[in-house]
Amino acid sequence: MDTTPAHWIDHLVLAVGSLEQGIDDVAAILGVTPVPGGAHPGAGTHNALVSLGAPTYLEVIAPDPDQPDVAERAFGVDAASPSRLVAFAVGCADIDATVALLRAAGHDDVADPFAMTRLRPDGTELAWRLARIGGRIGGAHPFLISWDGGASPATDSPAAGRLLSLRAGTPDPAAAGALLAMLGIDVGVEGADAEWLDATIETPTGPVTLR
Repeated sequence: MDTTPAHWIDHLVLAVGSLEQGIDDVAAILGVTPVPGGAHPGAGTHNALVSLGAPTYLEVIAPDPDQPDVAERAFGVDAASPSRLVAFAVGCADIDATVALLRAAGHDDVADPFAMTRLRPDGTELAWRLARIGGRIGGAHPFLISWDGGASPATDSPAAGRLLSLRAGTPDPAAAGALLAMLGIDVGVEGADAEWLDATIETPTGPVTLR
């Protein structure tokens, strides 16, 4: 009996300098307008979302002007940031089991999961847990996520297409590729001087690439 925890590409993260501009950019590329998802208290960011076919969605994330005093925002976003695909999350059916699996395989740098919440514009609270791997997020290096109650935005955000493939560049492709293979996540990993990420998405008007 296979006891390996279930995993999937939960979401892609597109970092932008302003949420309004990011929404317009994604609408122009995918043909569907992302809907505001709410703010991340203490993280200095807010987001907008489109579904890429459950269980996957695209998160457009930007500095939140209502949180001006946050010194270091998630994913390095700031008001001067150009739009760029920066990271992806691996969804976990049981994030504690996944952390234990990775640690047992020698990944002692997997952090303990921590809880986050945000309020949607309709007042609904979403709750989830995250875990970082090796203190690195970006390019070929994912982070882990599990949704409390399975309430992922992939199920109720506007449908903007379907994720066909994900490719990533990193200076350490062998290590990143081995980790993703252990999780059963299909990402084309290549050697590169700097981290990069691109996604091919099938839309009603044909495939497009986000970088």
